[in-house]
Amino acid sequence: MNAVFKTKRLLLRYANEHDAAMLLTLVNQSNFIKYIGDKAIYTLSDAKNYIEQSFSASHKHQGFGPYIITLSSGEVVGIVGFYKRSALQHPDLGFALLSGYEKHGYIFEAAKALLINKHTLGINQVIAITAPSNKGSQSVLLNLGFKKVGKAVINEDKTAVDIYGY
Repeated sequence: MNAVFKTKRLLLRYANEHDAAMLLTLVNQSNFIKYIGDKAIYTLSDAKNYIEQSFSASHKHQGFGPYIITLSSGEVVGIVGFYKRSALQHPDLGFALLSGYEKHGYIFEAAKALLINKHTLGINQVIAITAPSNKGSQSVLLNLGFKKVGKAVINEDKTAVDIYGY
């Protein structure tokens, strides 16, 4: 379990094909689809391809991307990372947890570790986006020190997102 970043309770590591089943579950949870969107990942093969095309390619080409969040026991609980979207000027912090792991401070702890180390990843400025109705993510962002700076339409479906600056 090669940790890229380590906190008191968590390890953040690169994704691999063994994470496909977890990713398949994560992206098809109702809250994920409601607040983040349908990623069209419906099979293990889709999930493996997504790990290669989104996770691995991002780290290879940009020097940053999403990480798998595991408890120190090795149990996988979610994802956190920096994403570079063509519609946004700066990388944005994104995160999601498997159902049942919310409200334990895992996202705050994992995101804080990334924010502390953003310069080592070549990132100077970070933003975050949330669905206007996603009060849980907004609370985490505010607790991390983000401030709401506006709204934007960045997706093909033309839904507005709230933008937070750090």
